[in-house]
Amino acid sequence: MKPKKLSVLFAVIALVISTLACSLGGGEPSLDNPRLSTDSEGENPTTVYSSNDVFYAVADLNNIETGSVVDAKWYLVSATDYEAGEIGSSSLTIEDKSLFNYVSFELTGVQPWPSGEYKVELYLNGTLAHSLNFSVQ
Repeated sequence: MKPKKLSVLFAVIALVISTLACSLGGGEPSLDNPRLSTDSEGENPTTVYSSNDVFYAVADLNNIETGSVVDAKWYLVSATDYEAGEIGSSSLTIEDKSLFNYVSFELTGVQPWPSGEYKVELYLNGTLAHSLNFSVQ
């Protein structure tokens, strides 16, 4: 085989091996595809809720190890006659990563929710992973 063809063959083999390695796992743990939703599975994404809705934040788990902690902190950003600040939080420890491929958090409480701007922050092992903004109309 000529040297040029041999180097192309090695390049193709390296690409196939790296693709397989990525698809088999490994890599950094992460929360992927973060979304707000009207359901706990995240199948009905939204960024606008009505005043009587339950808020759901959902994210897919990627390379998450047993014992990892995912937190959600909910905030009122602005609403007429209401003070901005944290309005709720919850935490989930991944005990068996084979059971779930996503996490789901919900916020219920003060209903009807005041019209305004809100956000939820998702943390993985204490590090901010995502911040999602939404509104109530």
